[in-house]
Amino acid sequence: MLDIEESHRQLREAWTTLGRCSPSGHVFDLPGLRIVDSGQPWVFTNAAFLTEPVANAADLRSQASAALDHFRPSGNQWFISASEEWLGPDADSVLTSLGLVRALDLTGMVADSLLPVTRPLPDAPVRRIRDEETRIALAELNAAAYDAPLEWGHMAIGHERLWQEPLFGHIAYVDGRPVAGGFATPIEGALYVGWVVTAREYRCRGLAELVTRRSLADARLATGLERTILHSTESGRSMYLRMGYRPVATFPIWESSPLGVAPP
Repeated sequence: MLDIEESHRQLREAWTTLGRCSPSGHVFDLPGLRIVDSGQPWVFTNAAFLTEPVANAADLRSQASAALDHFRPSGNQWFISASEEWLGPDADSVLTSLGLVRALDLTGMVADSLLPVTRPLPDAPVRRIRDEETRIALAELNAAAYDAPLEWGHMAIGHERLWQEPLFGHIAYVDGRPVAGGFATPIEGALYVGWVVTAREYRCRGLAELVTRRSLADARLATGLERTILHSTESGRSMYLRMGYRPVATFPIWESSPLGVAPP
């Protein structure tokens, strides 16, 4: 249970940083709910997170409706998320009735320490994310991975203000081209791993593990923290298991409609 609560806090605080650092973003709390509004069009940058388990289906409907009421005027897409345990057994019917779509499931994972490398990692050049070129590389890799416009990636994670935070990120290159990236950042006594991505044609080569381990090594050196938390898509789950992470809970991502207006 403590691991699940920690996984919620880490996800919520990581996105809080994203929203707070957005030039047009703001973050605020309602009873049982945190709203992270980046003021941007990309669905992954606008979120509503439960801050405690719902009491029942009516409670979940109330929370989701409050998020809908907030985001509707802007027309920006958004998502709501929490673990299946916190969303309750009626989540599918409640959220579907509000027009939300279960877009993907993330697995909250934790590692007290990483296991040693089990296979040789690629001998690819890796650069620390310290300048506009490397920031934009990570932004465009993530946008392309989710079929979003590149400029949305620029707005979300490519701007300088975000990288004034303690982010330890790296980009891997093949033939001079940026092909993988990600970062780690300290949150509440642990290192949170986020936005790990590999270009589609370069996947399954160990590049994501390479940049993840490099980012965590830098973060550990700077902070002394060893425990790490992340939320993995299905495609990354096997890599993280191999690295020593264990699953904690499933976090469904429920998205609004593209227009974000009618039930949403």
